[in-house]
Amino acid sequence: TRFQRSNQVKKNILRSILVSENQIEIPLNRAPMCNLERLGKYKYFLDLPDTDMDLDWVHYQTQSGSIIIGEVIRSKIPIIFKKPVASINEKWENNSLVLEIEYYQQDFAVCIDPGHGGEQMGSRSPKGIWEKELNLSFAQLLKEELINLNVSTIMTRDEDEFVSLDERVNYAEEEDSLLFLSIHHNALPDARDPNLERGASCHYFHEQSKPFANYLLNKVVEHTELSYSGLFRQNLHVLRENPDRISVLLELGYLIHPLESELISSADFQAKTARIVAKAIKNFFLQD
Repeated sequence: TRFQRSNQVKKNILRSILVSENQIEIPLNRAPMCNLERLGKYKYFLDLPDTDMDLDWVHYQTQSGSIIIGEVIRSKIPIIFKKPVASINEKWENNSLVLEIEYYQQDFAVCIDPGHGGEQMGSRSPKGIWEKELNLSFAQLLKEELINLNVSTIMTRDEDEFVSLDERVNYAEEEDSLLFLSIHHNALPDARDPNLERGASCHYFHEQSKPFANYLLNKVVEHTELSYSGLFRQNLHVLRENPDRISVLLELGYLIHPLESELISSADFQAKTARIVAKAIKNFFLQD
């Protein structure tokens, strides 16, 4: 996009960015050359090739914060959104480049993905419980809890069957879900001592998924007996290939740990944790 320029040419230096819920404002000396590259519903690159980058501060003007300005890369500014973006309108107004954002107005829906299934067994507890079974039983409880909270919910599998990674991603896309949550229980390579590894972990790949992954993990650790095993940015297929939604993989403890497997396979723990995860989803995405 090229904006109408004045006859007086002044050097453009980007020093500040003002961010509100629906607008990004960049004060400049003159209308810049501007290219907005869309990488998905949640991420864009703003390229200002004729502007010198000397960014001193970003002012986030609202507490809710649906927009994150990333680290400037040469003349490109990453813009990450926490809500799916329908359109961005660019204009030059009051000596500022202004980006006006419109978000998708669609019903919130969760796609629960019970990991493994069929011949894909997953890890196994010392007493012979297969991960695929535990993933599915927890997912079914979580679905019930979400439905009780009036949250629209679908599942990539409802029984013990093989579902490919591509099929899981495609199903979330076809059903237009805004959250993809994959449920797993952890294991370790043979070379590591399973007695030393415990706790819950959460995994994400795209930047827009990190805030919820962190929030969800903290709620699970705060309200269950599981310790904090870590927040991971990980190149997993079901996360990487899901750029147009919040995509998170939750590991609910180590199934191969002799003591932790007893805890996480119990009916009480699964029921309690399903309620915690459902409430975390409702509170994070559907706050009034």
